This record gives sequence, structure tokens and C-alpha cells, in this order.
Amino acid sequence: MSKPKCKKLTQPTITQPELNRIEKYLREVKKNGYRPWVTVRQSHTIGQGQIVYSWKTKRDHHLLSRGELMPFLWFEQDPKVIDILEQYPLPLEDTLKLADEMQILHPGSYLDKDAFDGLVPAKTMTTDYVLVMEFPDGRHKLAAYSFKYSSSFERTVTHPVAVARTEAKLALECEYWRRLNVAWVLITEKSFDENVTQNFRYLRECKDFPEYLDVSDEFKAIVLLRFRHHFSALEEATVREVLVIVAEDVGIELFQCQCLFQHFVYTHVLKLNLCEKINLNRPVSMMPVEVNHAR
Repeated sequence: MSKPKCKKLTQPTITQPELNRIEKYLREVKKNGYRPWVTVRQSHTIGQGQIVYSWKTKRDHHLLSRGELMPFLWFEQDPKVIDILEQYPLPLEDTLKLADEMQILHPGSYLDKDAFDGLVPAKTMTTDYVLVMEFPDGRHKLAAYSFKYSSSFERTVTHPVAVARTEAKLALECEYWRRLNVAWVLITEKSFDENVTQNFRYLRECKDFPEYLDVSDEFKAIVLLRFRHHFSALEEATVREVLVIVAEDVGIELFQCQCLFQHFVYTHVLKLNLCEKINLNRPVSMMPVEVNHAR
């Protein structure tokens, strides 16, 4: 007895309005540089979205959920990451073809089908983050990341049908990047240490005051040595107390001293245990200084 054939899925249809939107988007990117396919204002996640300016990319980034800020803070501080492309659109024809091949229903605007004679308009898929990475040997490489809250996969919290649909769309996204030989990683809020994330949020504040970081390399070296000395010698001193001492040592304002402290820690030249939340009213733990034994 032969197996019954599975009914082939009817995929959404590419409509002219979506093609027009894609064409307009590509023109704008070519003219003005990258922008996300979906912006906070276009998002349905009311109250969750936020626009964050990056000192690294020199542009506003549209994060569609509070959770998306976590990976953004980690990506931004990574020296290998030279660009962060959020809400990155995937070629519609490619993802539709792939969905048909994998027998996964492609995302579509099902509420709009009455306006298209019962046909479901296909929606352009996006990847939350595509990173452009540069390595010491000059190589450039892409890496793709999708963020979901862990509850999206918990069938006791989220309806099993919704979980299955989320997993199917992620499988489609994963396969798209796999065929391009680009690493794709699924991340949740559990992928990030909360204290480290909060530290990055605090430390990056120094980038808002570049005038306080605009000092000579020789002066930075002096301040860095004072920080290392006092944090090691005064293990019980709070961060604020050390800042006051160093500011007096080198003759600068306390706020500028804090900016330099943030800069040194953020760029990993002053090595603190970032798994402990930095609190100005508490001591911090120094990480051991690596000794180079090469001759």
C-alpha cells in the first residue's frame, strides 16, 4: 500500500506593492546608506521598540524589542564588529523559493488577502542582526543573529501552534544563511550575562562625551597606570573613591576621570571582572594582568 501524498503548501504571492516597497528601499539604501527594513514606528511591538544611536556606526539603530538591546550592546563593544545591520531584509524571491522547497509556509499578510482577490501577499523576511566583522588579517566576514525571548519556545507559556510557527520560520531563516555560508545564531535573553550587559550600558556612556577623551596617548597612559595602581593597592576602596584619588593625582575634573575610567574598561585595557556589576559606591574586582613571556 503506497503512502498518501502530502498536500503541497500554497505559498503567499509576491504583489506589486511589495515589489514597489523593495525597489524604493533599495534606492534609498544606495543613496543614503543602510537603514533597517522595519523601523520602530512601523513595528507592532507597542512600547517595546527603541531607537539607539551608535558611536561605532554613527547612525540610529531601530531595535524592535527591549530584548534586542542586549545583543546590540555586546555587538557594539566587540572590536571585530565594524558594522551592525539590524532588521536586515532577505530577498523575497529567494525565501519564497526556499519555503516552497522546505514546505514551510512563508510569512504573509493574511489579513490583507481580501484586497488581493483572496491571494495572500508575501511579506519580506528579516534577520534581526547581520554583523560585518573585520579580522586582524584584513578578512571581512558576515554573521547573522536572530533574537527571540526564551518564552517563545516554552509550550507551557506560549501556545504550541505559535511555538511551532516560530520554529518553522527560524528554520527557513537558518537555511537561507547556511546556503550563503554565513553563520546564523539563535539568541535569547539567556544568552547574555545580565551584569555584563548592564556594565556595557554604563561604560558606553563615555562615548557621549568625546571631548573628555580627547587627550594625548601619553596622558592616557599615565591615568591608566594610576587606575591600575590604586585599584590593586586599595582593594576595599569604592570606585568613586578611586576616581577621586586619580582625578586629584593627575589634575582633572572628576567627571572626566570617570569618562576615562569607562573608556579604559570598555576597551579592555583596564581589566575588571565585568561579571560583577560596576557600582560607584562599591569596590570592583581587578582581573589578573596577563604577562607576556615571549622573548
